[in-house]
Amino acid sequence: LCYRITAENEEILSDETTLYKQGFIKTSSLFYGEKHNYNGFDYNWNTLSADRNGWLTPEICGRMKEIPMHIQECNKDKITRVLPVKKIKDFGDYSVYDAGENITGYAVAKCAKKGEKVVMTFAELLNADSTLSCDSAGWEQVASDEFITDGITNDLHPYLLWHGFRYFSLTNNAEAVEVREIHTDMEVTSDFECSDETLNWIYRTYIHTQLSNIHSAVPTDCPHRERLGYTGDGQLCAPAAMLTLDSKELYRKWIDDIIDCQDKTTGHVQHTAPFSGGGGGPAGWGGAIITVIYHYTKYFGDLSPLKKYYKNILLFIDYMESRCENGLIEKEEEKGWCLGDWCTPEKIEIPEDFVNTCMYVNELKMAAYCGELLGENTDKINELIDFHRKSVIKKYVPDESGSFLGGMQGADFFAEICGTANEKTAEKIKEKYSRLGCFDTGIFGTYYACRTLFELGAADIAISMLKSHEENHSFGFMKDSGATTLWENWNGEASNNHPMFGACVSTFFENILGIKQAESSCGFDKIIIAPAENTILSFAKGYITTEKGKTAVEYRKNEDKTEFIIDLCGGADGELVYGGRSYPLHGGRNSIEA
Repeated sequence: LCYRITAENEEILSDETTLYKQGFIKTSSLFYGEKHNYNGFDYNWNTLSADRNGWLTPEICGRMKEIPMHIQECNKDKITRVLPVKKIKDFGDYSVYDAGENITGYAVAKCAKKGEKVVMTFAELLNADSTLSCDSAGWEQVASDEFITDGITNDLHPYLLWHGFRYFSLTNNAEAVEVREIHTDMEVTSDFECSDETLNWIYRTYIHTQLSNIHSAVPTDCPHRERLGYTGDGQLCAPAAMLTLDSKELYRKWIDDIIDCQDKTTGHVQHTAPFSGGGGGPAGWGGAIITVIYHYTKYFGDLSPLKKYYKNILLFIDYMESRCENGLIEKEEEKGWCLGDWCTPEKIEIPEDFVNTCMYVNELKMAAYCGELLGENTDKINELIDFHRKSVIKKYVPDESGSFLGGMQGADFFAEICGTANEKTAEKIKEKYSRLGCFDTGIFGTYYACRTLFELGAADIAISMLKSHEENHSFGFMKDSGATTLWENWNGEASNNHPMFGACVSTFFENILGIKQAESSCGFDKIIIAPAENTILSFAKGYITTEKGKTAVEYRKNEDKTEFIIDLCGGADGELVYGGRSYPLHGGRNSIEA
């Protein structure tokens, strides 16, 4: 075919002068691996001395293949680290190796013999006999790279893909050289450390997991089974990623992806962006069109995506209203999924309509805030907030203790973010989770649990749950099990590399360190340092990097006082709120005894 490729007013045409020939890459599948055959490959193919025998010309016909292109300005994927490999066991025909941690990338091998078939296979886990366990992705999906050698000592590795793995096998006719980690080139612009090692592990492991799930400027759910930009995982982790990584351009681009996959007639938002199938629910997934734009606006102070896509937010709200019965969200697309919370430790029992409606009300509050920023009339949105709150209470009447649905699987946290809870609800939350001491929640409930407990002044309960080591219910259990990335499920089933539970890391900075903004602030132009008072952590320190610069907080507790060292980005002013008092802060270093 003859191709016309257009990008940013440039045009590239192919014609009969274009020559092509298949190279050494014979097949490439993002999910299953790559196959190479180096025999007959001309290593001078892109030079004037190339052998042109066997090269072909395009079939020129009367039709033109139009390919519109859009220049992607985000960072590209790159090799970010090179890791040594350790042989675990020799099985005769092949050996199994350990990269030392769960990563995304590929292994590199060498083979100097001609006509050999070299095979590498990848997995996150090992079986008890040290063979690869290739079913952690949830079904039989084995990723392997195959190479037919030509006697020239090449670095054998895939060129057009990466794998998610910790372990790999390699046929013994080749030598394992190294492992190369690959993800989108993105700087870590934060740090966190405190007196509890489990919390430190959560922060470090979330960062590693999140970076493993950013490829081609798409935040994905996992790097092996699906590799999709799930809007549920993406909106959950957006606050944490925006606070900890240089992610502004990533989310500016991903907002475009979300808008691209919105139905322009109905307003429905797909569960993956860029759209490539997948399932989810209307509020927890589709609601990303509101939540990601809201957080982008708040953290980066850039209103351009909001101004451009506010009409799309309103269209999505119209869609959500069409999904309601008696004020509750009962459905999504016909024959599609309508998930509420996801990946609870026990079988999901919390009702989908309750979860979706509570989350939708929270999203409406964000939409109202965004509309007010733009000077829009938000009366209709506020009326919807009131209507849906009343609808939740009408069907799910709180019991005498103030608890919703008996508090099952974090139901009271959803009531809190919806605004349907009361003082009794807050006390019931504190009573239950002080006693339980670990999570019984799914991906959304866990994030809301951490956020809500800190906001209710129950920092000790939140921190105790975060540092818990309860089997199948805690981050500490993941840590004790040797995890180097966060799991999809609390018990370790299915994927071992999912960032979604790491959404709670945003509370490390906003609540434990207390780096917050005034309600009216965007882009941290008005900073409030308000650490959650607790009796568990003796010290904490860390920083984030805002659009205006670096803001760092460190505090250490003595018997009768807490010593703060606070660095505000240049030119900024703010205040420290602690112990019932307010202390003025100025740009630069502040040393305060509270």
